[in-house]
Amino acid sequence: MKIALFSSTINETNGYGNITNELCTQFFKMGINFTLFLPKSEMNYIKKYDFKIEYKLPPYIFRMRTPKIFEYLSNIDLSSFDLVHSLFDFPYCVMAARLANKYNKNLIIGAQGTYGVLPLTYWPEKYFLNWSYKKAKLIIVPSVFTKEKIQEVSGKYYNFKVIHNGVNFNRFQKSVDTSDIKEKTEGKRMLLTVGGLKGRKGQDIVIKALGILRKKRSDFCYMLVGDGSWKEYLENLTKKEGLEGKVFFEGEKRGEDLIKYFKAADIYIHTPRFKNLNFEGFGIVYLEASACGKPIIAADSGGVKDAVLDKKTGIIVPEENIGMTEEAIEKLFNNNNLARELGRNGENYAKIHDWSIIANKFVEVYKNI
Repeated sequence: MKIALFSSTINETNGYGNITNELCTQFFKMGINFTLFLPKSEMNYIKKYDFKIEYKLPPYIFRMRTPKIFEYLSNIDLSSFDLVHSLFDFPYCVMAARLANKYNKNLIIGAQGTYGVLPLTYWPEKYFLNWSYKKAKLIIVPSVFTKEKIQEVSGKYYNFKVIHNGVNFNRFQKSVDTSDIKEKTEGKRMLLTVGGLKGRKGQDIVIKALGILRKKRSDFCYMLVGDGSWKEYLENLTKKEGLEGKVFFEGEKRGEDLIKYFKAADIYIHTPRFKNLNFEGFGIVYLEASACGKPIIAADSGGVKDAVLDKKTGIIVPEENIGMTEEAIEKLFNNNNLARELGRNGENYAKIHDWSIIANKFVEVYKNI
């Protein structure tokens, strides 16, 4: 069995790249015969890999109304492969579908979230994406919500399979020195959110909830790890809510530095919102927090319920509900036993989502097809 994998990136600093890197690493360990096809621009991301990579894909495009679309008509010889798997949706799944059709190969498409759905709402992208989905033997999604949203927007019922995203469990088991973070928090209860500073991520919900909580208690602080265009707005909101000295904007963190924040936190809180078909298809960051044994507070948005089990690994509150978000924070602050139980359950849940286990689920799909 020889697999042609298509992806937009292998750069682990973003979600798609993390998934690509982890799956390919596991496939290589399992002895799967595959070639990863990436855009030519990925050659600039200099890192050596043991598995085979071909830098033959055209530049990433958000819309097809660009001269670059003609590069998607270029040929890649897939005659020697048994199966074509586009790890992600638009736009590379369109090229993968065209080439699989040309060489009469079975096709699998992965749809992670927003760009498995949003292109279905405008022309001509919806034609090409629907055509690609129709050609696929299977569409693999990380959550039930993603499946349902594709069905709803496309008005069609394709063949789906839900396979959750994974986490590198052992990476988050290592011991790290968190003394510098603990010194900054001055013994206060620490809440943490990791993600881009943008409206969809919902950090404003947490800040507003803490604005209510500060009228009752002061033994907390909130760390935001990430960067983005919303930083100034969130900083101003922090001042408006009277939370100066309690909310810290830590910027982007990678590698061991990121693990330190997860380890130092008392609660991981992440309350995204569904906005203009932009949504969390799953939320690997929840598994990362769970791998560190942290209780979670999350919003019922997108595919979050596949990553966080309500009342088992965390507390799920209604989307954009500031009052219930504040109540969840206070509940965990006041009930250490509950917080520890959710953290232990979360660690077990993350363990069964190690990428080695998730990769095996993909291989079983390959064998069946």
